[in-house]
Amino acid sequence: MIIIKETKNDAGQISLDYIAGITIFILSFIFLYNILTSLLLPFQFNSDEVKPLADRTAMILVESTDGLTASTNGPNIIDKTKIIQLNTDLNNPSTYDNKRAELGLVNGNLKYNLNVSLRYFNYSLYPNSSNPLMLGGSIPAENTNVGQTIRMVYLSQDSKRLMLLVKVWI
Repeated sequence: MIIIKETKNDAGQISLDYIAGITIFILSFIFLYNILTSLLLPFQFNSDEVKPLADRTAMILVESTDGLTASTNGPNIIDKTKIIQLNTDLNNPSTYDNKRAELGLVNGNLKYNLNVSLRYFNYSLYPNSSNPLMLGGSIPAENTNVGQTIRMVYLSQDSKRLMLLVKVWI
């Protein structure tokens, strides 16, 4: 005689299908959220105005004697002493606002932030002894709409061709 033993397994087991389904749902929700927020970025109120401000600020810095240029004879030929002074002004909280106003980045209650750096063509910072020669201003947050302009410059004292990166944001 054969005895058949019935087994009842009523324990709550989580199957791999359920875990995979929930994981795919959560990942697709995160992906959809990232895509939708990036699609809406061009419709922000300041999305079109920061790039021209970065271009204008870079132009003032490399083509004007009020900026980093030593003389009006050569645009994009910058002076090391003016770079050091700009770096000091941008990294000092008491002179940062004045320098932004001089560059036209303050308009009533609207104050644009500024970051300026001098780099090699591989994007590494150009050194001045142990510190960067030019890395001034505040640092933008990760999800901020930043207008960036890169200008090729010639540092006359060191006979180097470098990049001047100018970033502007609200």
